[in-house]
Amino acid sequence: MDSLVQHHVPEARLMEAIGQELTFLLPNRNFQPEAYAALFRELEETLGDIGLSSFGVSDASLEEVGKTNGQSPCDGSEGRAGKGSYQVRGFHLIIKQFIALLIKRLQHATRSYKDFIAQIVLPASFVFVALSFTLIVPPFGEYPSLTLTPWMYGRQYTFFSNERPLDAHMRYFAEVLLDKPGFGTRCMVDEPLQDFPCINITTEWEMPLVDPALIEMLDGPEWSSIRPSPQCVCSSSSKLTMMPQCPHGAGGLPPPQRIQSTGDVLMDLTGRNISDYLVKTYPGLIRTSLKSKYWVNEQRYGGISVGGQLPVLELYVKTIQEVAAQLGYLFNVTGGEHSKQTLKDIDKFLRYMETQNNVKVWYNNKGWHAMVSFMNVANNAILRTNLPRDVSLDEYGITTINHPLNLTKEQLSDVTVLSTSVDAVVAICVIFSMSFVPASFVLYLIQERVTHAKHLQYVSGVSPVVYWTANYLWDMVNYSISAALVVEIFIFFDKKCYTSPTNLRPLVALLMLYGWSVTPMMYPMSHVFSVPSTAYVSLSCINLFIGINSSAVTFILDLFDSSTALYRFNQLLKNMLLVFPHYCLGRGLIDMAMNQALTDVYARFGECKSPHNPYRWEFIGKNLFCMAVEGLLYFILNVLFQYPFFHHRWIPDGVNPHILDEDSDVAEERQRMHHRGKTNDILRVKDLSKTYKGKMIPAVDRICVGVSPGECFGLLGVNGAGKTSTFKMLTGDINVTSGEASVAGHSILTNILDVHQNMGYCPQFDAIDELLTGREHLHLYARLRGVPESEISRVAEWACLKLGLTEYADQSAHTYSGGNKRKLSTAISMIGCPALVLLDEPTTGMDPLSRRFLWNSIMGVIQERRAVVLTSHSMEECEALCTRLAIMVNGSFQCLGTIQHLKYKFGDGYVVTMKVKAGKAGSSPDLNPAQVFMEKTFPGCIQRERHYNTLQYKVCSSSLARIFQTVLANKDHLNIEDYSVSQTTLDQVNP
Repeated sequence: MDSLVQHHVPEARLMEAIGQELTFLLPNRNFQPEAYAALFRELEETLGDIGLSSFGVSDASLEEVGKTNGQSPCDGSEGRAGKGSYQVRGFHLIIKQFIALLIKRLQHATRSYKDFIAQIVLPASFVFVALSFTLIVPPFGEYPSLTLTPWMYGRQYTFFSNERPLDAHMRYFAEVLLDKPGFGTRCMVDEPLQDFPCINITTEWEMPLVDPALIEMLDGPEWSSIRPSPQCVCSSSSKLTMMPQCPHGAGGLPPPQRIQSTGDVLMDLTGRNISDYLVKTYPGLIRTSLKSKYWVNEQRYGGISVGGQLPVLELYVKTIQEVAAQLGYLFNVTGGEHSKQTLKDIDKFLRYMETQNNVKVWYNNKGWHAMVSFMNVANNAILRTNLPRDVSLDEYGITTINHPLNLTKEQLSDVTVLSTSVDAVVAICVIFSMSFVPASFVLYLIQERVTHAKHLQYVSGVSPVVYWTANYLWDMVNYSISAALVVEIFIFFDKKCYTSPTNLRPLVALLMLYGWSVTPMMYPMSHVFSVPSTAYVSLSCINLFIGINSSAVTFILDLFDSSTALYRFNQLLKNMLLVFPHYCLGRGLIDMAMNQALTDVYARFGECKSPHNPYRWEFIGKNLFCMAVEGLLYFILNVLFQYPFFHHRWIPDGVNPHILDEDSDVAEERQRMHHRGKTNDILRVKDLSKTYKGKMIPAVDRICVGVSPGECFGLLGVNGAGKTSTFKMLTGDINVTSGEASVAGHSILTNILDVHQNMGYCPQFDAIDELLTGREHLHLYARLRGVPESEISRVAEWACLKLGLTEYADQSAHTYSGGNKRKLSTAISMIGCPALVLLDEPTTGMDPLSRRFLWNSIMGVIQERRAVVLTSHSMEECEALCTRLAIMVNGSFQCLGTIQHLKYKFGDGYVVTMKVKAGKAGSSPDLNPAQVFMEKTFPGCIQRERHYNTLQYKVCSSSLARIFQTVLANKDHLNIEDYSVSQTTLDQVNP
């Protein structure tokens, strides 16, 4: 064939020789019309003799011009650069894929602030806020001790009296009591009363100014020690008053007073009738201290008087002895030796009954703690008086502390319930916070499923077990960080019910096993939702509903008596709810809190009873065991859902009707697939069908085709014709309704993992992670394909150069244009040089230069004796790339064959384009002669275009040589400047 063409047109060059089709480039320079006409005539006359089925001629497209003048198709050595020197296989490949998936998750996580907030910030924040609120809750039953001092009632108007001022011992006692440190312990060295600091200033004694008339009046003879001042008038039936009415001078003259270092006003009542002064000055004191209608601060709550003596009856010892003897005679009782000794020493006993150094404490009983507070003032004075004279008195003191009484049994029971209720709320807050973490894990999985990145990883050789195990491990690492933060927050707030030495490890076990079990429980939900935000909100609410309601209901029902039916129902309910990890976590935390509360109750009674072992089965042991089993069970079920035996295959009712009026080429291909044994086809499809659930019309209807090495097979058809459904069945994305297919000898029905190892796939929509860079994508899929680690960078760089992505390789994919995303998807499909490459509309959105890059890559795949199957809406693209193609309509092949064969079989003649020049300079070209010539010479021809100097006709003639020779013979006569004759394109073919 080459010699025949070269004989007529020596400058002709063989461009392609693929399959059963040869393509020659005929030059337009040194154009020899006669030679072309002779070539076409000889081809028509010897078509069958030289073994040709058809031939045609067409104009070169712009892409073909670029391919001719620019970069040539890839040769075999360049194509092999897309894979490593060897392919990692077996267990080492599984480990490599596992690591690749973890690296992918790490790269995504470092750039996703949303994941960081949902998985780390939110849980820790909720727990921190919840525990912060527990700080403001008063401790139930834990009342603080109270230090008793006179200053509990504010600044004091107190008093002092020394009834024996001449006694040296009493004078020293008064000095110790009044001078620094003064009353109580307020002005000691360290000032132990933090709420009442010492003033450290003591004023001199002062006498208040008094009216001289009052002094003269009180010096009158009518006043005595028993009645030293005027009387007050109390309320009577004739005149009702709340307070006694006391005249001026009641209580006597104002006593000397000074301000102590403690800040109190001290009055010296020495030599005064203390009772008379206190009673008669009380109404005036109340009136001056009245704060409001409901609150009165009485200001004077106590005082000290020293030197008083108890009165003893004046009895003679001899008289007592005589009375005792007379009583003995009267009752006939004879006293013994001891009785006689007692009567003898009675005088000494009576003498020592009188106390010489008496300290009297005065107090106001309206102050509940006034008596003890002023008693402590006296005790401090007694202590300091008896200390050695050379010691510093302000270093010694006595503090009185009132400790609350122990609670009763009923009070302890109430306190236990209240304390446990607060901890139950904390447990619910933990459930609330930890509900967001597993829900956030599903977001990434949904995104990968919706974008088909997950399926693309499956096609790249990853098994479901490896995929889910890697994601499970990564999610558990993230969850461990969240759980560790929660534990640290508990430790920071010192929640003993969770962080005591007995409870800390069970807390960690509960949190970790909750993540272990609830994470795989959420995984199946990634197949239910398609919008990540909707899934996050819905799953968080589901987790909250299960965890909070189950824990709260069982806790409340536990408060009922054990003899009631509700209590027995609760025991059954608690066992049933163990299937939910949320309940196991919440109930376990509540039980730990109750255990600690009971321990604290025993400690109140002084019983150092250690808490129960938290790991006991009836305590939280069953919760831990159930969560451990559930985690493994849920994970196994999730992995099994990925395999075909868990999917229901939809088989429509009835038998498929027999195929009628099938094209001969399609029928021949069907016969080849059915009756030929072993072939060298890389892809074999036999009666492949797909009927979606609920539909009766198949989306793909019993197609048969074989794609051999070095072949590019094209699928053409409008949207909905079944092209993408065919690809999805071949890649295992959807189930096959009937029929079968194999890739490199491996069936897609029984051995899909080996099919994926021999297949590259560019989906219709870009299955990329927008947070990863282009280079990171290529590294990922190179690892999944088993490229050796040392050669991954070289393979990725080859893909970048091949598809023109070098400039954008290190930018995140979300910055890519639509064309660059398609180039990245195509590059991913070619990584590892698989035997079969499936391209679903690969050039959508690409510019002409990018399309040329892609076409060169596809040509390189074909030259390496690998197979390509592509779908496209562009007839021009199929003409440039495909060695064979099929046109799909309603799920079935309408025609099948090479480009030239389809043109020859279904084409409708040739297209003649003529450019007419003007007869004279400056005049317009006359198209009428050429138009008349075409209509007369080729009856039935159709004029398709008419412009200023251009005519285009569709000629229904089977002889290319006749058309070419006829136009050539009349070229000068019709003023034809240029013309072309080409076969109809695929766009014009109507099978």
